[in-house]
Amino acid sequence: MPPFLKTLFTVALALAAGWCVYRVLRRWWESSDDRPALAGRWAVTGVLFAVLAFFVGPLVGRGGYAGAFVGIPLTAVVGLILAIVWVPDMAGWVGRKFGRLYDGGDVAPDAEPLFSIVEARRKQGRYAAAADAMREQLERFPTHFRAQMVLAEILAGNLDDLDGAAGIIETILAQEGHPTRNLCYALTCLADWRLKYRKDVAGARECFERIIERFPDTDEDHRAQQRLARLAGTEGLLARPPVRLEAPRADPHLGTRAGGGLHLRPVRDPAAEAERLVQQLDQFPHDNRAREELALLYVEEFQRPDLAAEQLEQLIDQPHAPQRDVVRWLNLLADYALKSPTGLPAAQAALRRLIDRFPESAGAAAAKRRLGLLGYEARKAQTSQTVRFGSSAPKPPPAAEE
Repeated sequence: MPPFLKTLFTVALALAAGWCVYRVLRRWWESSDDRPALAGRWAVTGVLFAVLAFFVGPLVGRGGYAGAFVGIPLTAVVGLILAIVWVPDMAGWVGRKFGRLYDGGDVAPDAEPLFSIVEARRKQGRYAAAADAMREQLERFPTHFRAQMVLAEILAGNLDDLDGAAGIIETILAQEGHPTRNLCYALTCLADWRLKYRKDVAGARECFERIIERFPDTDEDHRAQQRLARLAGTEGLLARPPVRLEAPRADPHLGTRAGGGLHLRPVRDPAAEAERLVQQLDQFPHDNRAREELALLYVEEFQRPDLAAEQLEQLIDQPHAPQRDVVRWLNLLADYALKSPTGLPAAQAALRRLIDRFPESAGAAAAKRRLGLLGYEARKAQTSQTVRFGSSAPKPPPAAEE
């Protein structure tokens, strides 16, 4: 290699090494908690390296008695001083590296709004001050989801400003980057506030319809369908006059009154109940509760486990039904199959479907244990069938449309 190339290579290597050392030292300086002490250690280290380079090194290089009995002991002394200066710091550095595995180290946490001030003012009953404090935090974190929801909750629940809360929800919906579950949660909260504070069923229905329209074929869509189906019952409850609760009083003439004091509950009409559930499902096909109640009615009142199984199959085949519900429905499918004298194979098939669909779940483990006892359950179910004396055969039940 020509001499100038060798010199150029040496200079480039020295510059690269110097740059790396500079970056390391700068990062070290910026992350240090005690910069004066660090500067002192660097100064001592520089002096010791200068002694090694300009005095001890040449002395040892010349050899002889001076190198052996003066240079080498001085080298050991310099190393001992360096150890005294740097070993505690290096030990702390290694300890912090291991500590990061458990406490996160010295990495600064993400900046968050100060919710403690807001909650303290809410507990004091200073709701307007709490809202103002939350707005101040939102000036620093304008898209923080929890902060916006806290402000909306204060406006709706404490300051009777539901329109202001609805405006915050609309702001959240217009922002980008929020997960789907957060947006659906915001709309669901707005629907609940409209029901709770304004008894506005139409406004709540509009919130759930927006979820269904904006996020179709999702888990949130499935939950919104369930809430939407139950709003008709909620509207009836809200329309009722307030009920005054009074402590019951004992009848002082109980036992002497003509006809006795026994009051029988009115007998439920299974056909009318089934008709009501069928009409509900015609209007809201995704009403899981109504379909499950209809299946139970088919089994208990009409002795038609086949019709009950059809309703349960529609529930099980839903694309976004929660796992816990599907596990329960498959177990109910096995229960209803056992109502029939020849239903043991169908019950076993239902439990095997559960195991195949959720092989690692707790429900699958329970189904495996239940399979071993299913024969005993079938015999018990058949021997415990209730016979109603003096009753005619039940009328055929109304069928729900699929």
